[in-house]
Amino acid sequence: MQTIQVSSIRFVKELYPRIKPNDEAIERYRDALDKLPPIIVARDGVLVDGYHRWQAHVREGVEQIQAENLGNLSDAEIMREAITRNASHGQQLSTADKKREAGRLWKAFEHLEPGDREKEIAELLAVTDRAVRSWTKEARQDEKREQQEKVWRSWLSCQHESYRELGAAHGIDHKTASAWCGEFWNSFQNSPPSATTANPWGSIQHFDVWSFQSNDRDGGGQQSYFGACPPQVMENLLWLYTEPGKSVVVDLFAGSGTTLEVSHRMGRRCWVSDIRGNHYSPHLDIHRHDATSGWPKSAPSKADLIFLDPPYWKQAAGRYSSEPGELAEMTLPDFNKAWAKLLADCKPRLNTGGKVAYIISPTEDKDAGVVIDHALEMAAAAMQLGYRVHRRIIVTYQTQQATGQQVTWARENRRLLKLYRDLVILEPVK
Repeated sequence: MQTIQVSSIRFVKELYPRIKPNDEAIERYRDALDKLPPIIVARDGVLVDGYHRWQAHVREGVEQIQAENLGNLSDAEIMREAITRNASHGQQLSTADKKREAGRLWKAFEHLEPGDREKEIAELLAVTDRAVRSWTKEARQDEKREQQEKVWRSWLSCQHESYRELGAAHGIDHKTASAWCGEFWNSFQNSPPSATTANPWGSIQHFDVWSFQSNDRDGGGQQSYFGACPPQVMENLLWLYTEPGKSVVVDLFAGSGTTLEVSHRMGRRCWVSDIRGNHYSPHLDIHRHDATSGWPKSAPSKADLIFLDPPYWKQAAGRYSSEPGELAEMTLPDFNKAWAKLLADCKPRLNTGGKVAYIISPTEDKDAGVVIDHALEMAAAAMQLGYRVHRRIIVTYQTQQATGQQVTWARENRRLLKLYRDLVILEPVK
């Protein structure tokens, strides 16, 4: 027992078993403060029992109150104590209160088996198991939906190779795992590729020059991140070369995670990595891996689309890091050699009909006075390895990226400013 400050008491309504306070009881208690039993608190002053006694002290302007401290209880333990104590004295729980508490307790006791949960809640509320089953119907449905979404996200993130592994990880059999994933896939079959935008079909292109007014900031990734690829590019690639639920996408230069977010939004399974892991987007499942070191061990063994958005050589120098092994810090011969090795690593990982897509723009090497057309050099390396170019697409930059000073410089020096990136789609020669 201890005396505590009234102002230190924390009322957490989610843990307290009452819908509506009884004002008459509070007013009655105000006239008998010195005769009231202590309130009950736990963990950092959370109120467990004694709401009306506490409010009587508040209204009287009394700064201190007698309290029994139960110590560092969990939320579930606090709820149990609160309900048990309210069942024996004070303002009794109404049927509406009990019905409300049953739903909350179902969630609080999620560590128990369903049957044990029913019995525990029925005993606490002094009701039948049948009443608990009826009152927790919505809570059970919500719990099932949450579990289904966890299974789906796990499958989309390529955390498991089979439904048997997926089911075992989530405590269900493989048939259930397959059925739940199938339900989600069906919802994507006839959905537009960008269902969150005001114009869902607006990003889809029908020519080989792709132009977007601006990056879709709701489309995925941190578009302020240096080198971020417009999410509309990934929307179009997924639309053209993959199917929801069936296709696997791998991105070895994930950056801030645009590919992952767009893929999940469009119902595609996706595994991504970056040399810095999820440094730029810690909330996303971005694996740490250096793409130049070979195919990642934890990546899917096969993919339908491999997307490669490497640093644009000298254009990215110093923007990621200054490590010599970084693609952006290599000499051009080393950059091309590392690229060829990467393509060689990717080729055996493609499913039948699979594609490798890369995006790059030319580099103006002002020191050497030449323009390096990376897309052509990288395609030439690919053809030596047994690929062929399926499509070459121009992805324009926004024209406003060039300042007035840059335009003046280009005019005075008779030079051309860069307004596009090459998007090249490769496929193995059959």
